[in-house]
Amino acid sequence: MNLSPTLRQHMKRWLRPLRTTAGRFVIPVETRESTILHKAAEITSSEHIEGDYIEFGVFRGSTLIQAYHTIRESYLRRSADRTRIHQPEYRDRVRELWDGMRFFGFDSFQGLPPLSGFDVQTRDFAAGKFRCGQEECLRNLRKHGVDLAKVILLAGWFADTCRDETIRRYRMKSAAIVHIDCDLYESTRTVLGFIRPLLVDGTVLVFDDWYSFRGNPALGEQRAFHEWRETVEGFVFVEYQKEGPWRNSFIASRRL
Repeated sequence: MNLSPTLRQHMKRWLRPLRTTAGRFVIPVETRESTILHKAAEITSSEHIEGDYIEFGVFRGSTLIQAYHTIRESYLRRSADRTRIHQPEYRDRVRELWDGMRFFGFDSFQGLPPLSGFDVQTRDFAAGKFRCGQEECLRNLRKHGVDLAKVILLAGWFADTCRDETIRRYRMKSAAIVHIDCDLYESTRTVLGFIRPLLVDGTVLVFDDWYSFRGNPALGEQRAFHEWRETVEGFVFVEYQKEGPWRNSFIASRRL
């Protein structure tokens, strides 16, 4: 495959943590434990947060691969924790949550949409950027040992897939971890509206491009989140973990 130097650098950045040994997916411990996804999995498994993992902006699948293995390792390790030998109901509940968790991936698989409104001020994004076919993404998931029986990929523009009908069709009840890699204000606004009925006390929201647009809170994912949070009744959003130059995260907590 002929890749541009920029794309090769992008792939190296995201796939650097990935290692395969005899077909198995491995993330080095020092890398895994520093990631937002690891910390999110630790808190949701420990606190018994019920729900699915939902990702918006899948591209080639590298973050979905990382999320699957990181979450699986955290939940299964906790469910086998022998220090809780007198708490079998605790361990059984963690295993039950893992068994019921699904991994949703939303992506147009056509790259970013045409830019409009606030998003035209970007220096980083353009229509068609991050284009990747769904079949290529599935091949990557399969190659890195993801159980495709637990994965649901929804292809299409967010405006077409992030609808109440999708929630009904797949019987989506709650979200434990939401990974938002939408890049743009308009896309982020759409997905935040979609996940509102899926929030529970303890849902972790990860924003992959929080500090894009030079970190301007009036643009991009930040603007969408700040507008949306004012409309969400019954929840407060506690800033949680940061990672690298771009990512930030929040925990949705029931307002007392």
